[in-house]
Amino acid sequence: MLVRKGFVDKEKIWKFVKGFENLLEDETWNSKVNTSNRKCVWLGLGVNLGIKSEVYKGLDIDNGLRKKCNELWDGTDWNSILIYKYEPGTELKEHIDRDLFEDKVILINVSKDDLFGGNIKFIYQGKEEILSNGEIIQFNNKVKHGIRKVSEERWSISIRKVKI
Repeated sequence: MLVRKGFVDKEKIWKFVKGFENLLEDETWNSKVNTSNRKCVWLGLGVNLGIKSEVYKGLDIDNGLRKKCNELWDGTDWNSILIYKYEPGTELKEHIDRDLFEDKVILINVSKDDLFGGNIKFIYQGKEEILSNGEIIQFNNKVKHGIRKVSEERWSISIRKVKI
Protein backbone atom coordinates (compact mmCIF):
# COMPACT_ATOMS: atom_id res chain seq x y z
CA MET A 1 0.00 0.00 0.00
CA LEU A 2 1.21 3.50 -0.81
CA VAL A 3 0.99 5.87 2.16
CA ARG A 4 1.18 9.63 1.76
CA LYS A 5 3.07 10.93 4.80
CA GLY A 6 3.07 14.69 4.22
CA PHE A 7 5.62 17.19 2.95
CA VAL A 8 9.07 18.54 3.68
CA ASP A 9 10.03 22.21 3.32
CA LYS A 10 10.29 22.75 -0.46
CA GLU A 11 13.05 25.37 -0.37
CA LYS A 12 15.19 23.40 2.09
CA ILE A 13 14.87 20.13 0.16
CA TRP A 14 15.94 21.79 -3.11
CA LYS A 15 19.00 23.27 -1.38
CA PHE A 16 19.75 19.85 0.14
CA VAL A 17 19.68 17.91 -3.15
CA LYS A 18 21.55 20.63 -5.07
CA GLY A 19 24.35 20.24 -2.49
CA PHE A 20 24.97 16.75 -3.94
CA GLU A 21 25.08 17.83 -7.60
CA ASN A 22 28.89 17.58 -7.85
CA LEU A 23 28.93 14.17 -6.11
CA LEU A 24 26.50 12.46 -8.48
CA GLU A 25 27.65 9.51 -10.58
CA ASP A 26 26.03 7.86 -13.58
CA GLU A 27 23.77 4.98 -12.61
CA THR A 28 25.44 1.65 -13.34
CA TRP A 29 24.46 -2.00 -13.73
CA ASN A 30 27.17 -4.64 -13.42
CA SER A 31 29.73 -1.80 -13.15
CA LYS A 32 28.75 -0.38 -16.56
CA VAL A 33 26.90 2.89 -17.10
CA ASN A 34 23.33 2.04 -18.04
CA THR A 35 21.03 3.91 -20.38
CA SER A 36 18.70 5.31 -17.68
CA ASN A 37 20.21 8.82 -17.86
CA ARG A 38 19.85 8.99 -14.06
CA LYS A 39 22.64 10.09 -11.75
CA CYS A 40 22.90 9.03 -8.13
CA VAL A 41 24.79 9.10 -4.86
CA TRP A 42 24.48 6.75 -1.85
CA LEU A 43 24.75 7.79 1.79
CA GLY A 44 25.24 5.19 4.52
CA LEU A 45 25.28 1.81 2.83
CA GLY A 46 25.53 1.95 -0.95
CA VAL A 47 24.87 -0.79 -3.46
CA ASN A 48 26.60 -1.50 -6.78
CA LEU A 49 23.57 -2.95 -8.55
CA GLY A 50 23.86 -5.89 -10.93
CA ILE A 51 23.63 -9.66 -11.18
CA LYS A 52 25.77 -9.87 -8.04
CA SER A 53 24.98 -6.66 -6.18
CA GLU A 54 27.74 -5.50 -3.85
CA VAL A 55 27.25 -3.43 -0.70
CA TYR A 56 29.78 -0.69 0.10
CA LYS A 57 30.18 2.30 2.43
CA GLY A 58 28.67 5.40 0.88
CA LEU A 59 28.97 8.99 2.07
CA ASP A 60 28.57 9.76 5.76
CA ILE A 61 25.16 10.71 7.17
CA ASP A 62 25.41 13.62 9.60
CA ASN A 63 23.44 13.64 12.86
CA GLY A 64 20.86 16.18 11.70
CA LEU A 65 20.01 14.15 8.60
CA ARG A 66 19.98 10.91 10.62
CA LYS A 67 17.51 12.44 13.10
CA LYS A 68 15.18 13.62 10.30
CA CYS A 69 15.31 10.20 8.59
CA ASN A 70 14.56 8.46 11.91
CA GLU A 71 11.40 10.60 12.16
CA LEU A 72 10.33 9.84 8.59
CA TRP A 73 11.12 6.11 8.97
CA ASP A 74 9.39 5.85 12.37
CA GLY A 75 12.48 4.18 13.82
CA THR A 76 16.23 3.73 13.48
CA ASP A 77 16.55 0.43 11.59
CA TRP A 78 17.24 2.02 8.18
CA ASN A 79 20.84 2.27 6.93
CA SER A 80 20.85 3.81 3.46
CA ILE A 81 19.84 6.93 1.57
CA LEU A 82 19.79 6.92 -2.22
CA ILE A 83 19.60 10.27 -3.99
CA TYR A 84 18.72 10.25 -7.69
CA LYS A 85 18.61 13.06 -10.23
CA TYR A 86 16.41 12.70 -13.30
CA GLU A 87 17.03 14.94 -16.30
CA PRO A 88 14.05 15.89 -18.52
CA GLY A 89 13.00 12.88 -20.59
CA THR A 90 14.20 10.37 -17.99
CA GLU A 91 11.93 7.61 -16.72
CA LEU A 92 12.19 4.62 -14.41
CA LYS A 93 10.65 1.53 -15.98
CA GLU A 94 8.31 -0.44 -13.75
CA HIS A 95 10.22 -2.92 -11.64
CA ILE A 96 10.44 -4.67 -8.29
CA ASP A 97 13.49 -4.00 -6.12
CA ARG A 98 16.01 -6.73 -5.38
CA ASP A 99 15.77 -8.87 -2.25
CA LEU A 100 18.93 -7.13 -1.02
CA PHE A 101 16.58 -4.35 0.16
CA GLU A 102 13.98 -4.59 2.92
CA ASP A 103 10.47 -3.99 1.54
CA LYS A 104 9.85 -0.56 3.11
CA VAL A 105 10.91 2.63 1.30
CA ILE A 106 10.37 6.22 2.37
CA LEU A 107 10.63 8.44 -0.71
CA ILE A 108 10.80 12.22 -0.90
CA ASN A 109 9.88 13.64 -4.30
CA VAL A 110 11.66 16.84 -5.33
CA SER A 111 10.21 18.38 -8.50
CA LYS A 112 8.95 21.63 -9.96
CA ASP A 113 5.61 22.91 -8.70
CA ASP A 114 2.88 23.42 -11.24
CA LEU A 115 -0.80 24.35 -11.23
CA PHE A 116 -1.83 20.73 -10.72
CA GLY A 117 0.37 20.10 -7.66
CA GLY A 118 3.11 18.20 -9.45
CA ASN A 119 3.95 16.65 -12.75
CA ILE A 120 5.52 13.44 -11.46
CA LYS A 121 3.60 10.30 -12.32
CA PHE A 122 4.55 7.46 -9.96
CA ILE A 123 3.20 4.10 -11.07
CA TYR A 124 2.36 1.76 -8.21
CA GLN A 125 0.41 -1.49 -8.56
CA GLY A 126 -0.47 -0.42 -12.11
CA LYS A 127 -2.10 2.80 -10.88
CA GLU A 128 -0.80 6.29 -11.66
CA GLU A 129 -0.20 8.44 -8.56
CA ILE A 130 0.68 12.14 -8.95
CA LEU A 131 3.52 13.21 -6.65
CA SER A 132 3.94 16.84 -5.65
CA ASN A 133 7.12 18.75 -4.88
CA GLY A 134 8.35 17.91 -1.37
CA GLU A 135 5.88 15.05 -0.93
CA ILE A 136 6.85 12.10 1.26
CA ILE A 137 5.47 8.65 0.51
CA GLN A 138 6.00 5.19 1.93
CA PHE A 139 5.65 2.12 -0.26
CA ASN A 140 6.57 -1.54 -0.56
CA ASN A 141 9.40 -1.93 -3.07
CA LYS A 142 8.41 -5.56 -3.79
CA VAL A 143 5.31 -4.17 -5.51
CA LYS A 144 5.85 -3.13 -9.14
CA HIS A 145 6.61 0.60 -9.32
CA GLY A 146 8.17 3.18 -11.65
CA ILE A 147 8.22 6.80 -12.83
CA ARG A 148 6.82 8.05 -16.15
CA LYS A 149 9.11 10.29 -18.23
CA VAL A 150 9.69 13.57 -16.45
CA SER A 151 9.38 16.85 -18.34
CA GLU A 152 11.59 18.82 -15.94
CA GLU A 153 14.44 18.14 -13.53
CA ARG A 154 13.39 15.78 -10.75
CA TRP A 155 15.19 14.40 -7.70
CA SER A 156 14.24 11.57 -5.37
CA ILE A 157 15.53 10.72 -1.93
CA SER A 158 14.90 7.12 -0.83
CA ILE A 159 15.44 6.01 2.74
CA ARG A 160 15.97 2.26 2.83
CA LYS A 161 17.34 -0.67 4.72
CA VAL A 162 20.00 -2.70 2.92
CA LYS A 163 20.24 -6.28 4.17
CA ILE A 164 23.79 -7.13 5.19
